[in-house]
Amino acid sequence: MVCISPSKYQEAENNKNMPIPTSNPIVIAPSPTPFKADDSVDHAAIERNVEKWLKTPLSGFVLNSENGEEQFLSETERLDIVRTVNDARNGEKFIVGGVDSSSVTDSIRTAEALVDAGAEMIRIRIPRLASDVSAYFEQVVQRVPAPVVIIHQMAPGMFAGGGVPVGAQPEVIGDLIDLDNVWGYIASGNLRFEARVRNFVTTDKPFWLGNGIILLAMSVVGANGACLMFGNVAPTECHKIISSVMNGDLKTAQKIQTRIIEADHQILARGAAGIKAALDILGYDGGAPRLPNLSVSDADREVIRAAMQQAQLV
Repeated sequence: MVCISPSKYQEAENNKNMPIPTSNPIVIAPSPTPFKADDSVDHAAIERNVEKWLKTPLSGFVLNSENGEEQFLSETERLDIVRTVNDARNGEKFIVGGVDSSSVTDSIRTAEALVDAGAEMIRIRIPRLASDVSAYFEQVVQRVPAPVVIIHQMAPGMFAGGGVPVGAQPEVIGDLIDLDNVWGYIASGNLRFEARVRNFVTTDKPFWLGNGIILLAMSVVGANGACLMFGNVAPTECHKIISSVMNGDLKTAQKIQTRIIEADHQILARGAAGIKAALDILGYDGGAPRLPNLSVSDADREVIRAAMQQAQLV
């Protein structure tokens, strides 16, 4: 395969008026989905949240993600959310549409629908039920009408857990990143594993970390961007840690990392309910998860608030 450089991508993006940034670090976040009292998607709340995020260093929005409760949304709802964010962002930031399917045909169809709805990039999870990961990506990425970023996250919803399954070996992942139309890579939280993957990424394509607690460690390994839940509540801190490491200022990065660790842990440990509680505390529209899941308890909300105060987020 011929490797397409980021400059070639930027030329294509300029021709399509794509707002994908070209300077690192890029920090994007999987956006939570607010719901009304009747459990329907609250599009007005989505618009209000986007308006607030537009004023932050957040580079873009990831839609159709575990953090956005994709398993509790219909396909129509997921595409309508992309359309709402696309309308509300006023041409700013960029949208990454999430694909999580082991089917070649379904992955392409979903990606096409996401692009039609307004996504400029497609995030594809390494398939969990495919015996030949390389064959899957070789057939899919060349037919997706937008740059693809591959995510190595084989156990969605277990971000704060221990050992998680590996979707492909580091050498294979390196080859996948080299494929035409693959724009970059989102690493898992397995620092030991991803440190090896980084050595097999032989291009200058983006290499993003995916977990707030290892912002500092993964930046030192060589991550130059991030796609993480914590970016919703602390985009400035996430951006500063990565950029500080890239500029050789480890002291500043370590100071910020130490300050935010507890907040990241307390929010993430409570899943979608935790991030929604954190957004409520910050003045966003978080609300409750979709039924049958429940909001955090009052006691848990105060734990999150205290951790966010310690992190100087509130």
